[in-house]
Amino acid sequence: MTMKQNNNERHGSPSSRLTAMAMLLAASTLLASCATPGGGAGADDCNPLVGALVGGAVGALMGGDRHRGRGAAIGAGVGALTCVAYNYSSKQTRTADQVGDEYRRARGDLPPAPLVTGYRTQAARATARAGEDVTVTSNIEVVPGRTEPLKELREEFVILDPQGVERSKLEKTPAPAGSKGGAYVSTLQFTFPQGVPPGAYRVQSKLFVNGKVAQSSAVDIQVAQAPRATGLALAALAPAHVLTAQR
Repeated sequence: MTMKQNNNERHGSPSSRLTAMAMLLAASTLLASCATPGGGAGADDCNPLVGALVGGAVGALMGGDRHRGRGAAIGAGVGALTCVAYNYSSKQTRTADQVGDEYRRARGDLPPAPLVTGYRTQAARATARAGEDVTVTSNIEVVPGRTEPLKELREEFVILDPQGVERSKLEKTPAPAGSKGGAYVSTLQFTFPQGVPPGAYRVQSKLFVNGKVAQSSAVDIQVAQAPRATGLALAALAPAHVLTAQR
């Protein structure tokens, strides 16, 4: 076997690479055209099947002739991750006055601007399988400002793959318009698609107050092969990591 033949087996022949690139281009065009306007903030406007097609084409290209099938399967799982369907909800557990009164008793007066005194995310359970809901809960506490009003309170969630690459993103508002502050509990539910490769994934979250990052938190999720060939097991590593804090 010549060196050229061996290289083609490992990385794919020029014609096969061109074919995969053509598939990728066509799928990318289809993905861009399938978005539906008017979905609202945080709506998932992409099609998971198209995302899987895009990822599969990339995986097939990277896998070469010898590992094209395996590469396509892994790529399809990663591609589908870009179109994860989210379910987000929130509820207020304490009013702005209750949180503000507690802060006054401890500090003497309210801060000049809205202040985040608590933000933490955690996974609801330790393990799950692909196709089952994964739930991330956020506990939020915002003290109302003395002079500056609360104009915006926003959560941003990002799923990072084992290489630290952003694969999916969602932004939501836990507090209704006109809120001054208070304590809130938000719940984010999503499902890892079948075929996602094993590794350590991270759900990174940020809490924005009036357009600026106030605090960040993260939950690490280990995706591992299930004991049986029935799917993937998801192990949420506890506790959550609080990365930054506003003081």
